[in-house]
Amino acid sequence: MLAISSAFAAEHWTEYRSGPFHVISDSGDRPSRERLAELEQLRYVLGTMLGKEGFGQNGLDTIWPIDVVLFANTRAYGPHALPKPLLEGGSAMLSAWTADVPLPRDFLGALTRLLIDDNAGRMPDPIEAALCDLFSTIKVNATKVTLGAPLPKDELPPDRMRAWAKIQMLATNPDYSGKVRVYLNNLQQGGDEAVATRNAFDITVAELDRRADAYLRAAKFEAVPVSGRPLNPNRDFVEKPADAAAISALMSELAAGGKGFPADSPRGLVSKGTRPALELAAKANPRWAEPHFRIAALETNPVAKIKELKTAATLEPRNPSYWQALAEAQMSANSYADAEKSWAAAERAAPTDADRTRIRQARTDMEDRRAAFEAAEKKRRAEEQARELQRVKDSAAAEVHAAEDAANRRLGPVPKSGKAAVPWWDDPQGEKISGTLTRVDCLNGPLRLTIQMDGVRKNGMVRLLVRDPKQIAVHGSPEAVFGCGVQRPPRKIKVVHNAKADAKMGTVGDVAVVEFP
Repeated sequence: MLAISSAFAAEHWTEYRSGPFHVISDSGDRPSRERLAELEQLRYVLGTMLGKEGFGQNGLDTIWPIDVVLFANTRAYGPHALPKPLLEGGSAMLSAWTADVPLPRDFLGALTRLLIDDNAGRMPDPIEAALCDLFSTIKVNATKVTLGAPLPKDELPPDRMRAWAKIQMLATNPDYSGKVRVYLNNLQQGGDEAVATRNAFDITVAELDRRADAYLRAAKFEAVPVSGRPLNPNRDFVEKPADAAAISALMSELAAGGKGFPADSPRGLVSKGTRPALELAAKANPRWAEPHFRIAALETNPVAKIKELKTAATLEPRNPSYWQALAEAQMSANSYADAEKSWAAAERAAPTDADRTRIRQARTDMEDRRAAFEAAEKKRRAEEQARELQRVKDSAAAEVHAAEDAANRRLGPVPKSGKAAVPWWDDPQGEKISGTLTRVDCLNGPLRLTIQMDGVRKNGMVRLLVRDPKQIAVHGSPEAVFGCGVQRPPRKIKVVHNAKADAKMGTVGDVAVVEFP
């Protein structure tokens, strides 16, 4: 570390900033401004094509700053070459290159991918890959920008080459270039390609593919001028001397090659995995979703877990795993309406058909669990209502029994007949019933008798009305005496009734003759 610090402190490093880009260079003023102009023009032209043109809040931005270190020549650059065009640093995305040649195509493609990931709605993966391949061909000379130069032969596999030719045709052919942003915007909103093609070009997707295939076979690809950002690199980019300590730290990160981060940097804090460190990381980069996702994994409170997962998914809406985790947490909290929305967002964010199929299956499983929960909840409410109804019935029955007992006390005990049983009369008028008297309902004058008929187990219970106890004939006694309520013990009884039902009273006939055998 001390050797690195001493070596680079002695050199003259300058820095330039524009938007998310930070160019650090020891190669002089002009090359640095030219490389920064390349970065800004790519950002502008891509933003225009995606329907997000402009700068600041309305243009393309990135979650992390992009630090590009420019060395004076290939020899100086060699020891600091990175394994990838863009690499994760502790507080930024890192890249290194030599200032004496334009930025390499693999870097331009990687930068395009980063800008799409951080700004655009999910589009079909072949189209996103084709945009990266297309913008790897961008050429910049201040405000003059061209796009769509032919690719080296056999650089791309056939399917990817076919997708590139299609996007190159749409971006460079005047018949389509004015409407390509409509096409891409429809795709970003979740529309399928058939709808996007019809809305943008008023043709079917099959016809568009036919024209693109013919264009590919003709292989007459040419770069065309495109509208760039009106900037003046000599005026719009401010040069500042770079801090020696910052340069030393930056060189140390380049040497680490993305395998380690400064302990106090956002990514260094996340690697610690503790809640305080994660909270500091989230505060250090408020646009970064990962700290919130990791905090959610530590949460035991369902409400707090859902809040953190929702923040993560909102910050990184193209990440289907964040949406799926949010949906599962909402499902566990029985927030099924919110979970369904999160599953839909996860499906929109999925990059491949296989991912979308997996998410649809997970949604189906969720619906099964939702149906089971709702059925169990419905059963629980029904049982609760049944218990409450039974409680009311028991309370009412207790009141009735108390009233019956009070009435029985007023009427006195039921006399016990010491007389011998009188045989059943031979020819009474009406329907005859023999059975057991189980209940007497005292109805403020009339009586309703409930009799279980002898020899009839199923549907053998009948109810008969005694309109005036003093007016019925009683065999073996001058007057029938009945105790109100459930008969304890039940009494054997024979009756004759007129078979005239009374719906209001719920009886099948009026009693004419009674005998207690």
